Amino acid sequence: MIRMSGPDPAGDRRGADSPRLLREINDQVVLHLLLEHGPSTRGRIGELTGLSKPTVSSLLARLEGKGLVTTTGVVAGGPGPNARIYAVDPGAAYVIGVHIEQEGAVAGLATLTGELIATHQVPVAARRESSPVGEIELAVGGLLDGAAPDRSRVRRLVVATPGVIDPVTGHLRHARHIRGWEAPGLIDTITDAVGIPVAHGNDVNLAAVAEGAHGAAKGCEDYALLWLDRGVGLGLVLDGVLRTGAHGGAGEIGYLGVPGIEPPRADRGGTGAFQSLVGGQGLRALARRFGLRAGEPAAIVTAALTAGPAGDELLTELAAGIAVGAAAVTTLLDPSLLVLGGPVAVAGGEALRERVVERLGQLSFVRTRVATSTLSGDGVLQGAVETALRSVRSELFGPVGLSGPVNGRAG
Repeated sequence: MIRMSGPDPAGDRRGADSPRLLREINDQVVLHLLLEHGPSTRGRIGELTGLSKPTVSSLLARLEGKGLVTTTGVVAGGPGPNARIYAVDPGAAYVIGVHIEQEGAVAGLATLTGELIATHQVPVAARRESSPVGEIELAVGGLLDGAAPDRSRVRRLVVATPGVIDPVTGHLRHARHIRGWEAPGLIDTITDAVGIPVAHGNDVNLAAVAEGAHGAAKGCEDYALLWLDRGVGLGLVLDGVLRTGAHGGAGEIGYLGVPGIEPPRADRGGTGAFQSLVGGQGLRALARRFGLRAGEPAAIVTAALTAGPAGDELLTELAAGIAVGAAAVTTLLDPSLLVLGGPVAVAGGEALRERVVERLGQLSFVRTRVATSTLSGDGVLQGAVETALRSVRSELFGPVGLSGPVNGRAG
């Protein structure tokens, strides 16, 4: 799991000498347990936590009173009274994730338990005429129309965009293709407009969060996600922490220098040598050279899979280019896992992955395991929702990572 910031768990445990703090620790442990294990009886909660029956009964009553836990049924047929089944109340809070691309936005609404209950698309025909604030207002309005929850119950909105986000100022740079999103103070303006706390993240970084929570990197503490589409990027997680760098530029692998390619001027808006090699521009050049119809990058790779020898050559050359970036990542950082993600990687599947592994073995002595993303659907949107959920759960439940429950008279 990617760790979240918060109080030192060991410090909380050492200071657990007051009834109030003891209750808070136990509440947090049980709430996180219910999220992880799903609906459980009081007895099962006691078995998993080691808490006494009176302590479990007391805290469940307290959490029900706060609206965080609800009963979902009973277990009948055993000796004694029927056992009630408890679960985190999915309607206690909601979050929204929004994925911004050049063609528009897609937004998702999720419950506190992580169920995606609605999505809404906002097409943008011309970025020159679009308003980021209006785009988000349409996305939120589209999600919350009808029978959806009241806006006051939406606790967090996370927006995913391309580009570099300054960790100090929050200013977005290198995202000119989504006009208007580089305006200073934009996130504060959106927050005021929609009436929901808004946070902002890089799209590939958020996809890396989703990969660790639900995809090929689940359970992995050190991994990198190499994103392949029209643009390329890298999401990096080391020691369970998403690394964005001192200036927000960690993972901008598109600017990696590549031998034999004249590097475009980044200070003049150039996209970078590695992106020129394996991004949309490079794939279209390969398609023309091998006689395949040029289109969207993923469509080119899909066509190559059934194009015979010409398609095989295209995949081999593309994999060789991808391996250049992969070798830089594995040699410098030595993660335990490199995930190939994004539409191009998913389209190429095992055929592309095997070629990348073969070429990577020739370029780097580090034998990092390479996997293709297993996320289905929009990984960036999933990462935005996951990040919003972690923030809200931390606010409502307390930080993840407490050292364990504490039995005591405070319950």
